[in-house]
Amino acid sequence: MRLKQILIGTASVIAITSISTAAFAGAVTSKEEIAVSTTGGGIKIKSDNGNSFQLGGRIHYDMDFYDGLYNSDFTDDRLGNDASETEFRRTRIELKGSVANDWYYKFTGEFDEGDGFLQTGYIGYKGFDFADIQLGRFKVPFGLEELTSSNNVTTEERSSITEFGFLTRQAEFQLGLLGSTDSLFWSASIADEENEDDDGKDSYSLLGRLGGHFPVGEKGFMHLAGSYAMRDFGDSGEQRFRSRLGVHTLDGRPTVADGTRFGVDDADQIGLEAAGVFGPFSLQGEYRMLDFDENDDLANASDVDVDGYYIQASYFLTGEQRGYKGNKGAFDKVKPKGPRGAWELVAKYEEGEIDVDILPSDSEFELLTLGVNWYANNNLKFMLNYIDANTDNFTSAAGEDLDTTGEDDGSAMTFRAQYAF
Repeated sequence: MRLKQILIGTASVIAITSISTAAFAGAVTSKEEIAVSTTGGGIKIKSDNGNSFQLGGRIHYDMDFYDGLYNSDFTDDRLGNDASETEFRRTRIELKGSVANDWYYKFTGEFDEGDGFLQTGYIGYKGFDFADIQLGRFKVPFGLEELTSSNNVTTEERSSITEFGFLTRQAEFQLGLLGSTDSLFWSASIADEENEDDDGKDSYSLLGRLGGHFPVGEKGFMHLAGSYAMRDFGDSGEQRFRSRLGVHTLDGRPTVADGTRFGVDDADQIGLEAAGVFGPFSLQGEYRMLDFDENDDLANASDVDVDGYYIQASYFLTGEQRGYKGNKGAFDKVKPKGPRGAWELVAKYEEGEIDVDILPSDSEFELLTLGVNWYANNNLKFMLNYIDANTDNFTSAAGEDLDTTGEDDGSAMTFRAQYAF
């Protein structure tokens, strides 16, 4: 079955590519020129009338080794001992392009263990001077790490504090405005959260982000930005708080209060971000603060406050510099200078706290990640991370109190092989 689904998906991609190519060829006139490029491993077709089509994709394969709290979902001899797991973290095919200069589109299919789904799908209009308009399924405009592609993040997983928020990275449906100048960028959107009220109305989130970048020295720059989001959870809103703490292959996530879902009415989320790139050295950090208001009509109703941060430093031994997209306020790909690729050292520290009013104690976590990345070429990247984790007042997904079992800390070694085109 899985092979059949993969073959169907592959055939669909080939068919779409063939149809699109034929459409370009059929539209050619004596005054129109077509350029075809395979630079970067994908296929790019562009005409001088503003139409374009590009096929790309990514494969991320992970192998994780861990112990302690990372392996605490068992009550037998495996409890807390060493374990390992592998997975295809991401397997995506991407189609994007433009139509008549002012319109553009992007569709990304994710193949997860043989089951395909639409990971990204939107259309956009860029004919206005003040902003682009996007409609569909795309990343919510919140946070530096969130908006940086998974191909270009410096550690294998984004910071754990992002998992305690209420935003879905790819909102099911979103209407957004995205604008930029030479030094500023901004965005605002409304996102449908799918959860329905008792009267059938969907809940939603409102989001906004504003930031800028400015040069420092000959090759450096600084990035500063802030984000705000609010969500109406509707009449039956619930929220639970859990995280994989940097290891995605876990069977279950460490949770607050045994995975209890707390009744909440609405929430606010604030994010502050800063980064600096100075040649081969870069420094970045983000702070998150969330305020959940209780819904008295629901079980386990409670106010919940969450706050946390991370700070990360990296250095290229081979002299490269992290790429950056100034119009989006996000990091871009690294391009190795020599035939032996680029080597990057990474250190990251993060911590967070979850305060649930109806619980006697707060839940806390802290992580230290050390890593090395090898960018073999523009398409191939290898990542190795060591993670040391400590928690307080967390339970395993299986209901084990991590403090009581003595498994409130743990370590992991994670490896990723990544190919993107």
